[in-house]
Amino acid sequence: MKTPNIEYQQIEPKNETLKKLVKVYYIHKSTVENRVERITYFPNYATTINIYKNSAVKCTAYSRTHTYHSNKKFLKLLVGKFDKSREIIMKGPFDKLTIVFHPLGLNHFLSPLSKYVEDHFSLFNEFGESFDETLEKVFATNSIELKRDHLDAYLTKKYIGFEAPKLTHAVHKILNDADSYSIAQIATELKISRKTLLRLFKKHLAISPSEYKSIAKLRKAINFYKKNANQPKLSTLAYESLYYDQSDLNHHFKEKTGLTPKELFNKIQTIEHGLYWLIDK
Repeated sequence: MKTPNIEYQQIEPKNETLKKLVKVYYIHKSTVENRVERITYFPNYATTINIYKNSAVKCTAYSRTHTYHSNKKFLKLLVGKFDKSREIIMKGPFDKLTIVFHPLGLNHFLSPLSKYVEDHFSLFNEFGESFDETLEKVFATNSIELKRDHLDAYLTKKYIGFEAPKLTHAVHKILNDADSYSIAQIATELKISRKTLLRLFKKHLAISPSEYKSIAKLRKAINFYKKNANQPKLSTLAYESLYYDQSDLNHHFKEKTGLTPKELFNKIQTIEHGLYWLIDK
């Protein structure tokens, strides 16, 4: 995706262990002085760390506005749970790096995740000065491969591992089977109570299993539509995504994104790797 004076770059980790934990490193940069870019991003089960160089931020419940600020160094935000679409407004030049983690990927570097997630995003300084030193190297080079190598090296050193087999099984079940199983059925299969399953999700994902399931269902529907060259009818999409009917599909999309499926699919842009934005320049 290319626009004059706007840079979009992305690259997967090279390290084999990190490939299982980190989905992609993503660069979004603009050198335009008076540009205002609005990006709507949608509920997702992926967790991200977003780093802005020379940026100040102001926040509301459903949006945040970034403006260029030469006195700021690295503004780091952890984006975890969020159940509805949010808007990012970026004014003036900006330089942004996003680390997109696979489900439960960040848990291999921070645990428990609930300790670091306050709302849908939180200021993130838990990696300390060593992370800033790595970021200096990352932002200093224009090579996406060198950026990746610096990030790979740093995250490899920060790796602590994460073992929660019952939670991992539950997440896998939800992401792969979407609405085929109820939360109660998953808890029974794992031979634990629903209350225990809720505690595991709240502790390590900062979200309830039912909300996680709802987001997974939405993402499955979006992915199915976007990856199908024939662009299925909404009735077919509802059936394939295990909605009760098209009305149920419409209601769920409207609740989570503020748009009907038709409105969303007419506007949404794909930034590869299942990253979907709505960009208003």
